[in-house]
Amino acid sequence: MRDTNHRKDPAVYDVIIEHPALAEDRTYSANGPGQLRNIVWGVARAQGKPVTDDRAMIAEVGALRSDCDITGEGVLKVHDVTVTVRDAEPCAGHQGEDSVLLGGPEFCDGSCEPRPRFDKEALIDLSGALDDAELDATGGCGPCGLEADQMCAACGKCNCHTHETCVRPAGEQA
Repeated sequence: MRDTNHRKDPAVYDVIIEHPALAEDRTYSANGPGQLRNIVWGVARAQGKPVTDDRAMIAEVGALRSDCDITGEGVLKVHDVTVTVRDAEPCAGHQGEDSVLLGGPEFCDGSCEPRPRFDKEALIDLSGALDDAELDATGGCGPCGLEADQMCAACGKCNCHTHETCVRPAGEQA
């Protein structure tokens, strides 16, 4: 049984998505287990590896949530991405009872900034960032979308560079 004295329901989590090739971690908010599952499923899809065993993933996300509820943090490796879940307040800037003592509102009055959600745009952004990182790691160029073997035959650079001085190798048609 869940300790309801520990937190208010519904549970609010900060979900941090980490990958070695991403320049910065991405943090989203999840209100409850359903949104948390959606983020984990999205992370798998963003890597081009959709979830094939729903029951196993539900159990893994449940264990992740339980770890967070018990210790304040849970970590799950989803293929190459690390998903870290932490307890969070429902809105940014209001940190529980301390905010009242420091002169802040006891309850959210709507003046705070909403927490970022993992929506379709975030999924597309994460997919693109992971794809770009993979291209960069294999010698290609993420911003151009070129693989290593698609670089300029004359200078070896991508489309991010001007090729005004490049000369096509003999035998290539314009």
